[in-house]
Amino acid sequence: RFDLAPYTWELVKDLRQGTALFTRPPLPIKCAGAPQKAMYLSCSHWQKQSVLTNINIAFHNAGGALFGVSDYVPALMEYINQYGVNLRFNQNLVAVDGPTKTATFEVTDGEGNMTLEVHKFDMLHVCPPQAAPEFVSKSVLANESGWLDVNEHDLQHSKFSNIFGIGDVIGAANAKTAAAIRTQAPILANNLIAAMRQHGEKRYYNGYGSCPLTVEHGKIVLAEFGYGGKIIPTFPTWLINGLQPGRLAWMLKKNILPKIYWDAMLKGKEWLTRSSKEI
Repeated sequence: RFDLAPYTWELVKDLRQGTALFTRPPLPIKCAGAPQKAMYLSCSHWQKQSVLTNINIAFHNAGGALFGVSDYVPALMEYINQYGVNLRFNQNLVAVDGPTKTATFEVTDGEGNMTLEVHKFDMLHVCPPQAAPEFVSKSVLANESGWLDVNEHDLQHSKFSNIFGIGDVIGAANAKTAAAIRTQAPILANNLIAAMRQHGEKRYYNGYGSCPLTVEHGKIVLAEFGYGGKIIPTFPTWLINGLQPGRLAWMLKKNILPKIYWDAMLKGKEWLTRSSKEI
């Protein structure tokens, strides 16, 4: 909810001491790195204000790893350690009591046993669980998990050949990011036209997604990857090394990507589409 961003910023600015909890729900969600970005930026602000040591910070992650692509974890762990964040894996937020400022987490141990833990907080950042709209999830178009049932490579529906899917709603194992949709759109357009004309070569999506992880003010770890966690960089490593935090990646995110979004992507123009004629 974009309208809650100013409120979140006020909470960050007003917190001078106490406990700050950040959460990430089970996948799939819109950009799994987003909850981390909020945490890193908050920590960066508190560090600049010289109050970081007064705040106990914990990241309650419903998953079992800091980031789904292990190659990027070392760079992120440097900031986890720098900011003194307490990592808590396999902990899913299930209830919040605002008046008492308590959060309840469902904790799963290594043997699959689940228990409940209650934690006090002075600030809580919640990323809620996400699902497809009911007109998809409760229809014949959905797979068993409630997402649009498409082939993850050609984006065509598995049962209805006249239906294609794109974006966050599709049941593909890609990162749900704007970069993914930017790449999918021309592929879908090509394959849709080929299906309508009943001729023409198909193009295939390789699962590309990008997650610019803002680790501090002025630096970003530019994670770019596809299906199976394969790293798919857009730029040569001498220009932007996605495995390390960099200022050029920050400039790309802050100054260039908005222009690409508004002036190119939303107007149907794309020059960096990642597709192939083979899966």
